[in-house]
Amino acid sequence: MDKFERFENVAFPYIFRKSVNSGDSGVAELELTGHGFVTQVTVIIPAGDGGKLHIRPYVTLPGEINIDLVRYAEDQYISGDDVVYRLPCYQEIENHTALKVEYNNTETDVLADDAQLMVDIIVQYDAIVQPRNVIG
Repeated sequence: MDKFERFENVAFPYIFRKSVNSGDSGVAELELTGHGFVTQVTVIIPAGDGGKLHIRPYVTLPGEINIDLVRYAEDQYISGDDVVYRLPCYQEIENHTALKVEYNNTETDVLADDAQLMVDIIVQYDAIVQPRNVIG
């Protein structure tokens, strides 16, 4: 283990940014390594969006188990206009969990400006083992 460093209780922000054309949808994803918790989800919706970009942050645990990071009252997505949502979360994750942000731009006018996907997710790991960068 002398070629590796161990870090306890390390938090990493995972930042999702994407320009989404009118009518486009998809899922941005990232595989997580290690055991820990998602502690915060921040969704930034710029002015002028008008609620047309629908965003759904969630995790897929090993075994294809999808769990939403936000509990919704009516719709299955977050939307808005000129708003920042800072949402506390306490979702446990394990090695090979996929962090996902589903997006759908419901704008039908192809000449309209692109919507901007801006989601930050903070993951607090219990322990991280990384290789050392030793030169020489």
